Amino acid sequence: MSLNLNFDSLKKYKDEGLLLLRVGVGLNYLFFHGWGKLMGGHERWISLGQVMPHFGVDEIAMVWGFLGALIETLGALLFAVGYKFRFVAMLLGSMMLVAVYAHISDGDSWRQASHAFKMMFVFFGMMLIGSGKYAIQKPS
Repeated sequence: MSLNLNFDSLKKYKDEGLLLLRVGVGLNYLFFHGWGKLMGGHERWISLGQVMPHFGVDEIAMVWGFLGALIETLGALLFAVGYKFRFVAMLLGSMMLVAVYAHISDGDSWRQASHAFKMMFVFFGMMLIGSGKYAIQKPS
């Protein structure tokens, strides 16, 4: 008895797959990462902005933290709906690159940095692939 799985027939659902990936990742990121950081207020933003000295920037930690929280919140929403998709995916991927660097610089293990590392690849990969046809802004 052989198991014959013909996955070629699923090629016609590429855009539905991209929609599922976009919405699933985007909303997950919005609710489990961005929203709490954005609503955390200035103390949370200062804490997030403390990563910037790793890049030689010691000033205005609260502003950097707020911008990061805003990108993770608004960016995740725009990622989910497919608006300005490649730009937003690039921003979110870059945020994850910063998070990976911060984890490793702080002495965390690669295991502790693995979620940010994984999401960096997801966002950069999606930036290259595009949003698919079921997006607010159609890919060019």
